[in-house]
Amino acid sequence: MMANWLDSRWDALAVDPFRTVFLLCDANHPLDFYIGRNPGQQRLLLLISAEEPPAMRDMRAIQIRVFKRDDGKWSLLLTLEEESLTPMFSMLCDDLIESSRNAGLQAEHSLSFVLKRLSSWRKLLERGLPNLLCESEIRGLCGELLFLRRTLSHMEKSDAVKAWVGPKRADQDFQFPDAAWEIKTIQPGADTITISSESQLQTTARPVQLVVFELADSKSENENAFTLNMLIEDIRIRLSADHDAGEQFEERLVAAGYLRRPEYDKPVLVERASMTFSVDPEFPRITGEMVALGISGVSYDLLLSACERFRIHSLPSTEQKEH
Repeated sequence: MMANWLDSRWDALAVDPFRTVFLLCDANHPLDFYIGRNPGQQRLLLLISAEEPPAMRDMRAIQIRVFKRDDGKWSLLLTLEEESLTPMFSMLCDDLIESSRNAGLQAEHSLSFVLKRLSSWRKLLERGLPNLLCESEIRGLCGELLFLRRTLSHMEKSDAVKAWVGPKRADQDFQFPDAAWEIKTIQPGADTITISSESQLQTTARPVQLVVFELADSKSENENAFTLNMLIEDIRIRLSADHDAGEQFEERLVAAGYLRRPEYDKPVLVERASMTFSVDPEFPRITGEMVALGISGVSYDLLLSACERFRIHSLPSTEQKEH
């Protein structure tokens, strides 16, 4: 259910010149979201909650109001005030609905979850919506998510998500107290990967392993195929029983520049293979101590064939069995 699905539902609502009309978004959704139109034909999103929402200031072109209902519950109402920003409002509403769909929210957490998502959107709108990720960025994010999904089967979920620091521009994509992992993706036939800084394979702070996923284009009917949207939804389901891990995951997605969009239903990918290399002192790399003072931001291509003798096949040593 994407933003264009919401658009079709809004467009189908019959506008009443005298009263506001609402329609339940999804009877199977754990939260009571309604879409609506008022007599002025403005688009609305309504959340009904047993908790009282705090007073909130309006967002860019979006009015936010809180009302107490006759049944004792509370209404959180979002009203789009600029028709030209309809696509943005659709993405916001879709994100609030879909991010909370499989979050396993208990009643006492549901409102706080939605409010935190609104807070993230406020920050996004203040600095402008992120650009659409290009295909190489989509593939790179898919690689990190594939590794995250793998670690969720072997570690405490909150620890695994907390370790995902790539969206926070850390030197490696995953950092644990005693080890780090840098994740790369390649297309079939590629013989090099790009190392984007002299710090990426630096082992001064902790041992580093390099993981390379080979991602091929696929047909959607392949049972192992996935898109970025599908992969994220799968991880959301896996985190549904851990509220804190789910919230951290959503924060990382925002930091990575991801908002749920229909464009991310492509490319359709399949994991062909994965390789893990141990970055020991003899591993071919450029590190900070090799670079002359005053030089930074070193980027270079690394031949995979030169890494073959450092390839390992065991699971990471920091992995713990899930409780």
